Amino acid sequence: MILIASDAFKGTIGSLEVAQSLRGPCEEAGFPVTALPLADGGEGTVDALVTCGYEADEVEVTGPLGQPVTARWASLHETAVIEMAQASGLHLVDPSPQTAWDAHTYGTGELIAHAIEYGCTRIVVGVGGSATSDGGRGALRAVKEAGVDTSGVAFTVACDVDNPLTGPRGAAEVFGPQKGADPATVARLEERLARWADQLDPAGRVRDMPGAGAAGGLGFALMAGLGADRVSGAEFVLSAVGFDEQVARASVVVTGEGQFDEQTLGGKGPGTVIARAGAAGVPVIVVCGQAKLRAGDVRAGRGEQAGFAGAEVAEVFALTDFAPVQQCIAEPGRVLQEVGYALATTVRDRGFCDGTSQ
Repeated sequence: MILIASDAFKGTIGSLEVAQSLRGPCEEAGFPVTALPLADGGEGTVDALVTCGYEADEVEVTGPLGQPVTARWASLHETAVIEMAQASGLHLVDPSPQTAWDAHTYGTGELIAHAIEYGCTRIVVGVGGSATSDGGRGALRAVKEAGVDTSGVAFTVACDVDNPLTGPRGAAEVFGPQKGADPATVARLEERLARWADQLDPAGRVRDMPGAGAAGGLGFALMAGLGADRVSGAEFVLSAVGFDEQVARASVVVTGEGQFDEQTLGGKGPGTVIARAGAAGVPVIVVCGQAKLRAGDVRAGRGEQAGFAGAEVAEVFALTDFAPVQQCIAEPGRVLQEVGYALATTVRDRGFCDGTSQ
């Protein structure tokens, strides 16, 4: 069986659409295919969980610049999963130095409060794809102003980055430019985050913890202000969708994202898939928009590191190897289908799957 577990190609095509585009050619070749959605706490997390039994709901909240937005969240029993990008995401603004400074997480806090009012006692907040660098101040303010009781609620930050709140690897320096901040605005954001850290975390216990800088410091606010723990967003989603049970039945795993590079192997969804497949002894084929790494690079560069020992990336297919960049952006599904036929040929020629695996 071919197991497809690909992340979205951000801004181009979603996780489920990637799987659908690759699935057809593989099934035409006679191979059984199972597709699982993949997300890492950022965009697509709620959609992934809805496919495995979570119930989706929508609520109107305050957007990152004060505009009303409709945000989806998911729940299962007493667990709520909130995708902060739904309320405070970069896609909700036209990035500029001013929006990088002004954008806030108040709407994410409204989502948290709504989930508590709904009766949820565990809140998992996926932090990725944010427009914000407010250190999570807006989210904490919204929770406080809603008047909800957080004392019996367990909070978890689900993210794929290990950056601290401030410093050279902090929220402002690393992620501020992606949100429209120019150098002067980055410096102002750094100063504001440092002041906020002194106020909320005077002992300095949390600000340097891995993940504190996620989503412009929302990770810091949730850990310092609400006592949240932190998990890998990709690990959380893969466990929820039953990846380990499916990989035990698979002959080969297909994963990917927009760009396959060193960051992929640093805790992002496809990197986690590669590590888990390696632990199960199942080879992996990567499908991506553009490739900075190729087959063999994972073993050569990461093979001795924890989590990647035994991992085998057998082949890397980049869309840009099949079509010009602009066509890949305009017609990703069509190019992915072409890749799917090459993928099926490789699976057959390498003997990964004989078309009868179940």
